[in-house]
Amino acid sequence: MHKKLNTRLLPFSQKTLLEISENFGTPVWVTDEKTIQDRCQQMIDAFSGINMKIFYAMKANYNPHYVKIIKDAGIYGIDAVSPNEVRLALELGYAPEHIIFTPSNPTDAEMKYVGDQNILQNLGSLSELERFGKMFSGSKVSVRLSPNIGVGECDKITTGQNESKFGIVLDDFSEVQNICTQYNLTLEGIHCHLGSGFYSATEFSEAFELLLEISEQFSDIKFIDMGGGFGVQYHPDKEEIDLKDFANTLSKSLEKSSNKNIEIRIEPGKFLISQSTVLLTKITTRKAKEIVFLGVDSGFHHLIRPAMYGAYQHIVNISKMDTDAEFENVQVAGNVCETCDIFNENIEIQKAEEGDILAVLVAGGYGSTMSSNYNMRETASEVLVKASGEVVLTKKRESYEDVMKGFVWG
Repeated sequence: MHKKLNTRLLPFSQKTLLEISENFGTPVWVTDEKTIQDRCQQMIDAFSGINMKIFYAMKANYNPHYVKIIKDAGIYGIDAVSPNEVRLALELGYAPEHIIFTPSNPTDAEMKYVGDQNILQNLGSLSELERFGKMFSGSKVSVRLSPNIGVGECDKITTGQNESKFGIVLDDFSEVQNICTQYNLTLEGIHCHLGSGFYSATEFSEAFELLLEISEQFSDIKFIDMGGGFGVQYHPDKEEIDLKDFANTLSKSLEKSSNKNIEIRIEPGKFLISQSTVLLTKITTRKAKEIVFLGVDSGFHHLIRPAMYGAYQHIVNISKMDTDAEFENVQVAGNVCETCDIFNENIEIQKAEEGDILAVLVAGGYGSTMSSNYNMRETASEVLVKASGEVVLTKKRESYEDVMKGFVWG
């Protein structure tokens, strides 16, 4: 079957990627600086008419080279979910007021460390709020609310509903007020996060209206934080998310509000980083059973989204981009000893041979940052293609010694 190759989501030329695979080996993550810069500007432009501050959700990809690109591109701050993310943000030059800490079930020690840095904490349970109050009486705080509105690409990344582990239910907001009064806390912000991967502004608008209504009742609330989750175009035939639609939704709600000048915050992660990066992997084995399997030298220890979430990742056979090769339906299978280690079920790619280089596209968000050493496999190297065209190594490939260095044995 012959068809036209769709390279819409591929930020690199065939020549560049083949040279990188030759010079750095596979598997290797390849990131394009200009694509990150463009995505940041796209987000900034879309919300330019609103009193908006944008915080990068560092958990999407914490490679310091890429976080610095995002900072230099004009993104205001960092949404951190762990003390180490806070520490990295500070080391990269973010001021404490440009960082917000949104933990999940933090220890007292973690809250103490972050509080000692004078960083605003965004807490998602009454227990956390009370423990914080005992440690930092008289300080400022934000709370993460559960609007009971959830939306995402799958159940595992849908977070805004009351059944999820995240947030304080709205019925408990009066208790939030009581704790703040007891410990003289100033409730400076209210936050929600609906989930990861929404493409329509409908649920986003509904949740914003709820938080806006709460903010109208309290003069101390300075901002509403709507979290992240803006959808990413993983398939080249799908349409890009319309950020202007989201901006218009916010504007219409604010126009009707008595709190129309309140600061709005959002925390995009994968929207800013995903499309900049591909994972290059080499075909090691071609096996024809009921279907054709293409075995590669990577696996879900590098990119777990397909195995964990059933997520779609588009794949291109870089070695055959300049040929008239027919397309075939295949499964691209990783080298981890698990049945679910499949990059994509039943995907069409140019007919492949052992030794061909495949590119897994739109892999910058929740790719390398979720890598592991399962099966005692090493994490992959990472390279950056700078806007000037220069290619630089940003993370070295692990060795056996790197994998074993944390163990006390022998």
